[in-house]
Amino acid sequence: MNELESNAKFFFIKGKEDFNNGKYQDCIRNLIYAQEMFTSMGNKEQSAESLFIIATAYSNINQLSQARQIYSQAFSRYKDLNKLDRIGECSYKLGEIYRTEGNFKKSKQYLAEAIEAFTKMSNIEKLADTWKELGVAYQTSLDEGSANPNHSINAYKTAISYYKKLKVYNKLAETQYDLGQLLLSQSKFNDALKVLSEALNYYTKQKDDDNIITLFILIGRAYFNMGKKPKARDYMYKAVEYMRQAQYSPERINEIKKSIFAMLG
Repeated sequence: MNELESNAKFFFIKGKEDFNNGKYQDCIRNLIYAQEMFTSMGNKEQSAESLFIIATAYSNINQLSQARQIYSQAFSRYKDLNKLDRIGECSYKLGEIYRTEGNFKKSKQYLAEAIEAFTKMSNIEKLADTWKELGVAYQTSLDEGSANPNHSINAYKTAISYYKKLKVYNKLAETQYDLGQLLLSQSKFNDALKVLSEALNYYTKQKDDDNIITLFILIGRAYFNMGKKPKARDYMYKAVEYMRQAQYSPERINEIKKSIFAMLG
Protein backbone atom coordinates (compact mmCIF):
# COMPACT_ATOMS: atom_id res chain seq x y z
CA MET A 1 0.00 0.00 0.00
CA ASN A 2 1.52 3.36 -1.05
CA GLU A 3 1.44 6.53 1.09
CA LEU A 4 -1.44 8.16 -0.82
CA GLU A 5 -3.65 5.08 -0.44
CA SER A 6 -2.72 4.77 3.24
CA ASN A 7 -3.60 8.43 3.90
CA ALA A 8 -6.88 8.15 1.97
CA LYS A 9 -7.95 5.14 4.03
CA PHE A 10 -6.92 6.90 7.27
CA PHE A 11 -9.06 9.97 6.53
CA PHE A 12 -11.94 7.80 5.30
CA ILE A 13 -12.00 5.69 8.48
CA LYS A 14 -11.64 8.80 10.66
CA GLY A 15 -14.46 10.52 8.75
CA LYS A 16 -16.80 7.55 9.20
CA GLU A 17 -16.01 7.45 12.93
CA ASP A 18 -16.78 11.16 13.19
CA PHE A 19 -20.06 10.61 11.35
CA ASN A 20 -21.07 7.77 13.67
CA ASN A 21 -20.26 9.97 16.69
CA GLY A 22 -22.30 12.90 15.36
CA LYS A 23 -19.22 15.07 14.72
CA TYR A 24 -20.46 16.12 11.30
CA GLN A 25 -18.15 19.08 10.66
CA ASP A 26 -15.08 16.93 11.45
CA CYS A 27 -16.56 14.16 9.31
CA ILE A 28 -16.99 16.50 6.34
CA ARG A 29 -13.45 17.85 6.63
CA ASN A 30 -11.83 14.40 6.86
CA LEU A 31 -13.90 12.87 4.08
CA ILE A 32 -13.18 15.76 1.72
CA TYR A 33 -9.48 14.88 2.12
CA ALA A 34 -10.24 11.18 1.56
CA GLN A 35 -12.45 11.86 -1.46
CA GLU A 36 -9.82 14.00 -3.17
CA MET A 37 -7.20 11.31 -2.64
CA PHE A 38 -9.45 8.49 -3.85
CA THR A 39 -10.31 10.53 -6.95
CA SER A 40 -6.64 11.17 -7.77
CA MET A 41 -6.01 7.40 -7.39
CA GLY A 42 -8.92 6.57 -9.72
CA ASN A 43 -10.78 4.74 -6.94
CA LYS A 44 -14.30 5.65 -8.06
CA GLU A 45 -16.16 3.50 -5.54
CA GLN A 46 -14.44 4.91 -2.45
CA SER A 47 -14.67 8.40 -3.90
CA ALA A 48 -18.43 7.98 -4.39
CA GLU A 49 -18.85 6.52 -0.90
CA SER A 50 -16.98 9.47 0.62
CA LEU A 51 -19.25 11.88 -1.24
CA PHE A 52 -22.35 10.02 -0.07
CA ILE A 53 -21.35 10.26 3.60
CA ILE A 54 -20.37 13.93 3.22
CA ALA A 55 -23.77 14.68 1.70
CA THR A 56 -25.55 12.83 4.51
CA ALA A 57 -23.55 14.77 7.10
CA TYR A 58 -24.56 18.06 5.44
CA SER A 59 -28.17 16.86 5.43
CA ASN A 60 -27.98 15.99 9.13
CA ILE A 61 -26.92 19.56 9.99
CA ASN A 62 -29.64 20.94 7.68
CA GLN A 63 -27.25 22.44 5.13
CA LEU A 64 -29.48 21.25 2.31
CA SER A 65 -27.95 23.19 -0.58
CA GLN A 66 -24.52 21.63 0.11
CA ALA A 67 -26.13 18.22 0.65
CA ARG A 68 -27.95 18.45 -2.68
CA GLN A 69 -24.79 19.37 -4.57
CA ILE A 70 -22.77 16.52 -3.05
CA TYR A 71 -25.56 13.94 -3.42
CA SER A 72 -25.72 14.93 -7.12
CA GLN A 73 -22.00 14.22 -7.50
CA ALA A 74 -22.33 10.90 -5.67
CA PHE A 75 -25.38 10.00 -7.78
CA SER A 76 -23.40 10.53 -11.03
CA ARG A 77 -20.52 8.37 -9.82
CA TYR A 78 -22.81 5.59 -8.62
CA LYS A 79 -24.52 5.69 -12.01
CA ASP A 80 -21.14 5.08 -13.66
CA LEU A 81 -20.57 2.20 -11.24
CA ASN A 82 -24.16 0.88 -11.71
CA LYS A 83 -24.46 0.57 -7.92
CA LEU A 84 -28.24 0.28 -7.61
CA ASP A 85 -28.61 0.58 -3.84
CA ARG A 86 -26.73 3.88 -3.69
CA ILE A 87 -28.39 5.16 -6.87
CA GLY A 88 -31.71 4.59 -5.13
CA GLU A 89 -30.59 6.20 -1.86
CA CYS A 90 -29.09 9.27 -3.58
CA SER A 91 -32.23 9.64 -5.71
CA TYR A 92 -34.45 9.40 -2.62
CA LYS A 93 -32.45 12.04 -0.74
CA LEU A 94 -32.37 14.35 -3.77
CA GLY A 95 -36.12 13.95 -4.17
CA GLU A 96 -36.63 14.78 -0.50
CA ILE A 97 -34.35 17.85 -0.62
CA TYR A 98 -35.82 19.22 -3.85
CA ARG A 99 -39.32 18.82 -2.33
CA THR A 100 -38.18 20.75 0.76
CA GLU A 101 -36.77 23.47 -1.50
CA GLY A 102 -40.05 23.67 -3.45
CA ASN A 103 -38.73 22.24 -6.72
CA PHE A 104 -41.46 19.63 -7.12
CA LYS A 105 -40.64 18.74 -10.72
CA LYS A 106 -37.07 17.74 -9.80
CA SER A 107 -38.32 16.04 -6.63
CA LYS A 108 -40.71 13.80 -8.56
CA GLN A 109 -38.05 12.99 -11.19
CA TYR A 110 -35.56 11.78 -8.60
CA LEU A 111 -38.17 9.87 -6.60
CA ALA A 112 -39.22 8.09 -9.79
CA GLU A 113 -35.55 7.17 -10.31
CA ALA A 114 -35.39 5.83 -6.75
CA ILE A 115 -38.52 3.74 -7.32
CA GLU A 116 -36.96 2.26 -10.45
CA ALA A 117 -33.74 1.34 -8.58
CA PHE A 118 -35.51 -0.15 -5.54
CA THR A 119 -37.90 -2.08 -7.80
CA LYS A 120 -34.96 -3.70 -9.59
CA MET A 121 -33.52 -4.63 -6.18
CA SER A 122 -36.90 -5.82 -4.81
CA ASN A 123 -36.27 -3.63 -1.76
CA ILE A 124 -39.85 -3.39 -0.52
CA GLU A 125 -39.27 -1.17 2.52
CA LYS A 126 -37.27 1.40 0.54
CA LEU A 127 -39.99 1.28 -2.13
CA ALA A 128 -42.63 1.97 0.51
CA ASP A 129 -40.63 4.90 1.91
CA THR A 130 -40.15 6.36 -1.57
CA TRP A 131 -43.82 6.07 -2.51
CA LYS A 132 -44.68 7.81 0.77
CA GLU A 133 -42.23 10.62 0.00
CA LEU A 134 -43.69 10.89 -3.50
CA GLY A 135 -47.13 11.24 -1.92
CA VAL A 136 -45.81 14.09 0.22
CA ALA A 137 -44.24 15.76 -2.85
CA TYR A 138 -47.48 15.59 -4.81
CA GLN A 139 -49.51 16.76 -1.81
CA THR A 140 -47.19 19.70 -1.14
CA SER A 141 -47.31 20.75 -4.79
CA LEU A 142 -51.13 20.83 -4.70
CA ASP A 143 -50.89 24.30 -3.16
CA GLU A 144 -49.27 25.54 -6.36
CA GLY A 145 -51.89 23.88 -8.55
CA SER A 146 -49.17 21.81 -10.20
CA ALA A 147 -50.44 18.37 -9.25
CA ASN A 148 -53.53 16.22 -9.41
CA PRO A 149 -54.64 15.10 -5.91
CA ASN A 150 -55.14 11.57 -7.26
CA HIS A 151 -51.39 11.27 -7.85
CA SER A 152 -50.75 11.89 -4.15
CA ILE A 153 -53.62 9.62 -3.04
CA ASN A 154 -52.38 6.77 -5.24
CA ALA A 155 -48.78 7.21 -4.04
CA TYR A 156 -49.87 7.05 -0.39
CA LYS A 157 -52.05 3.99 -1.08
CA THR A 158 -49.13 2.23 -2.75
CA ALA A 159 -46.92 2.96 0.27
CA ILE A 160 -49.66 1.70 2.60
CA SER A 161 -49.97 -1.58 0.68
CA TYR A 162 -46.21 -2.17 1.03
CA TYR A 163 -46.14 -1.28 4.74
CA LYS A 164 -49.02 -3.70 5.36
CA LYS A 165 -47.09 -6.51 3.65
CA LEU A 166 -44.02 -5.69 5.70
CA LYS A 167 -46.01 -5.21 8.93
CA VAL A 168 -44.16 -1.94 9.55
CA TYR A 169 -46.99 -0.52 11.61
CA ASN A 170 -45.45 2.79 12.69
CA LYS A 171 -44.81 3.90 9.11
CA LEU A 172 -48.18 2.49 8.06
CA ALA A 173 -49.97 4.65 10.63
CA GLU A 174 -47.95 7.75 9.66
CA THR A 175 -48.93 7.28 6.01
CA GLN A 176 -52.57 6.63 6.86
CA TYR A 177 -52.53 9.85 8.90
CA ASP A 178 -51.16 11.84 5.95
CA LEU A 179 -53.55 10.22 3.49
CA GLY A 180 -56.51 10.81 5.81
CA GLN A 181 -55.79 14.54 6.00
CA LEU A 182 -55.49 14.74 2.22
CA LEU A 183 -58.76 12.86 1.71
CA LEU A 184 -60.47 15.23 4.15
CA SER A 185 -59.24 18.22 2.15
CA GLN A 186 -60.67 16.59 -1.00
CA SER A 187 -64.07 15.97 0.69
CA LYS A 188 -63.62 12.18 0.44
CA PHE A 189 -64.99 11.71 3.93
CA ASN A 190 -65.79 7.98 3.97
CA ASP A 191 -62.33 7.10 2.65
CA ALA A 192 -60.77 9.50 5.16
CA LEU A 193 -62.65 7.90 8.05
CA LYS A 194 -61.38 4.45 7.13
CA VAL A 195 -57.67 5.32 7.14
CA LEU A 196 -57.88 7.74 10.06
CA SER A 197 -59.67 5.12 12.18
CA GLU A 198 -56.97 2.57 11.38
CA ALA A 199 -54.28 5.08 12.36
CA LEU A 200 -56.18 5.85 15.57
CA ASN A 201 -56.21 2.13 16.48
CA TYR A 202 -52.42 1.99 16.14
CA TYR A 203 -51.72 5.17 18.12
CA THR A 204 -54.17 4.09 20.85
CA LYS A 205 -52.17 0.88 21.32
CA GLN A 206 -48.98 2.97 21.44
CA LYS A 207 -50.56 5.43 23.93
CA ASP A 208 -49.40 8.30 21.72
CA ASP A 209 -51.40 11.12 23.28
CA ASP A 210 -50.79 13.87 20.71
CA ASN A 211 -51.72 11.73 17.73
CA ILE A 212 -54.73 10.21 19.47
CA ILE A 213 -56.12 13.66 20.25
CA THR A 214 -55.46 15.00 16.75
CA LEU A 215 -57.12 11.95 15.20
CA PHE A 216 -60.20 12.27 17.41
CA ILE A 217 -60.53 15.85 16.12
CA LEU A 218 -59.93 14.90 12.47
CA ILE A 219 -62.49 12.09 12.64
CA GLY A 220 -64.91 14.48 14.31
CA ARG A 221 -64.37 16.97 11.51
CA ALA A 222 -65.08 14.28 8.91
CA TYR A 223 -68.39 13.39 10.60
CA PHE A 224 -69.27 17.10 10.88
CA ASN A 225 -68.72 17.62 7.15
CA MET A 226 -70.88 14.57 6.46
CA GLY A 227 -73.68 16.24 8.40
CA LYS A 228 -73.42 13.80 11.33
CA LYS A 229 -73.21 16.30 14.18
CA PRO A 230 -73.84 13.91 17.09
CA LYS A 231 -70.96 11.66 15.90
CA ALA A 232 -68.79 14.73 15.36
CA ARG A 233 -69.54 16.02 18.86
CA ASP A 234 -68.78 12.58 20.32
CA TYR A 235 -65.29 12.44 18.81
CA MET A 236 -64.51 16.10 19.54
CA TYR A 237 -65.34 15.69 23.22
CA LYS A 238 -63.38 12.43 23.32
CA ALA A 239 -60.41 14.60 22.38
CA VAL A 240 -61.10 17.00 25.26
CA GLU A 241 -61.59 14.17 27.75
CA TYR A 242 -58.39 12.50 26.61
CA MET A 243 -56.51 15.79 27.07
CA ARG A 244 -57.78 16.01 30.64
CA GLN A 245 -56.71 12.43 31.37
CA ALA A 246 -53.29 13.09 29.83
CA GLN A 247 -53.00 16.21 32.02
CA TYR A 248 -52.67 18.77 29.25
CA SER A 249 -52.58 22.38 30.36
CA PRO A 250 -55.95 24.11 30.93
CA GLU A 251 -54.95 26.67 28.27
CA ARG A 252 -54.55 24.02 25.58
CA ILE A 253 -57.78 22.31 26.58
CA ASN A 254 -59.65 25.63 26.41
CA GLU A 255 -58.23 26.34 22.95
CA ILE A 256 -59.59 23.02 21.69
CA LYS A 257 -62.95 23.60 23.38
CA LYS A 258 -63.25 27.00 21.69
CA SER A 259 -62.50 25.43 18.30
CA ILE A 260 -65.12 22.72 18.91
CA PHE A 261 -67.70 25.29 20.01
CA ALA A 262 -67.01 27.43 16.93
CA MET A 263 -67.54 24.40 14.69
CA LEU A 264 -70.49 22.72 16.40
CA GLY A 265 -72.20 25.72 17.93
